[in-house]
Amino acid sequence: MKQPLRTLVLLACLIGASTQAQWNMFSHDGFQSIFSIATTPGAIHMISFPNGVITSVNGGANWAAANTGLPAGTTVESVGYNGTSLYVGSHGGVYKSTNAGGSWALANTGLPATSSNNFAKKFYKYGTTTFAVYSGTIGAGGGVWRTTDDGVNWFSGNGGLSSNMTVYQIADIGGVLWAATSTGLAYSLNLGVGWTYDTASNFTCFGVQGTASRMVILSTFGYRYRNYAGSWGAWQDATGDPTNPSSGELILYDGMYWAISGGSPSNVLRSTNNGQTWANYNTGIQGADVITQYAFHAAGTTLYMGTLTHLYGHTGTTTSEAEVSEIALPRPYPTLFTDGFSVDLSGIASGQQLVLIDAMGREVKHVQGLSSTVARIERGVLPAGTYRVLLLDPSKGTRSLLGAVVAQ
Repeated sequence: MKQPLRTLVLLACLIGASTQAQWNMFSHDGFQSIFSIATTPGAIHMISFPNGVITSVNGGANWAAANTGLPAGTTVESVGYNGTSLYVGSHGGVYKSTNAGGSWALANTGLPATSSNNFAKKFYKYGTTTFAVYSGTIGAGGGVWRTTDDGVNWFSGNGGLSSNMTVYQIADIGGVLWAATSTGLAYSLNLGVGWTYDTASNFTCFGVQGTASRMVILSTFGYRYRNYAGSWGAWQDATGDPTNPSSGELILYDGMYWAISGGSPSNVLRSTNNGQTWANYNTGIQGADVITQYAFHAAGTTLYMGTLTHLYGHTGTTTSEAEVSEIALPRPYPTLFTDGFSVDLSGIASGQQLVLIDAMGREVKHVQGLSSTVARIERGVLPAGTYRVLLLDPSKGTRSLLGAVVAQ
């Protein structure tokens, strides 16, 4: 995100706020039920039922409908941005805008039939792939759908998943994609082309997030976490969370986990110790919004939350995980190596770490305390194979995929 937008968003979040450590309410008279949020350079977009796409180009001071090209009367459920195009999921299909919501065109080739029971409820981008997660079961055309050509063609991303499964969320954790589903967790090592079940997590999971060393989930048994030390350890139960959630939304932002879920308590919860304990975080939220939240979105120094009657923002101190992945990052070279490879970190702050993840999702090398110079990574005892190279920033708790290398 460019600095002018960051300034606009920050100013918008401070409108009407007397303190920073609270949720700050945006004013948007006539628009309510904020189901989904996305940001593009210079604009904030939200889905308001039944108004469709609502956009602000001045940091949230003013809002207007942006539905040109969408069929009249169609119900819009979600909005997402992949760095190039804006997408919406509706009961009439997926639509794409290349002018920040100025106009929309159908981008539905290869996607399943949509209805009030099966529609694109969330969008994600990892690497060169954009994902649409549908609300229905896989057997009914739901699940994960992928495009690598900016929505020109879509393909199923449900390989290895069962037909009775509903997918709720996907997340990149340590360079591996994880899916939270109605029958448990699954992971993908090839950007969603195929999935493998995690046998230690065969229970309903509504949300999943994490870092290379810690995974957190919202499950039917409550919130749980586990650690990675060569392999993922046993699940541990968190405290302060709902006993039996019936839904969930989870995000990792500003070094903390934030959650909303059906069940009691049904208000916003936050964990400042990597998912171990949770506490209500409702300061600044008004009226029925305290118990009716729908979605999170992070961009720049703002965490957004959509609720029954308003859009809220919370000021953070770090850039969002999604934004970090879109910054121009160094690439490892050569891609095919014998003795080792290099990464030019001259434009990156000192103190970063590099981690290598093998094809099974295991951490096989971890180099710490790197300087702002060209880092040489020796092969050592690494066997032949493909490895993902991750850049970790311990000061911010962020990690970014730099690319993949192949040891001959």
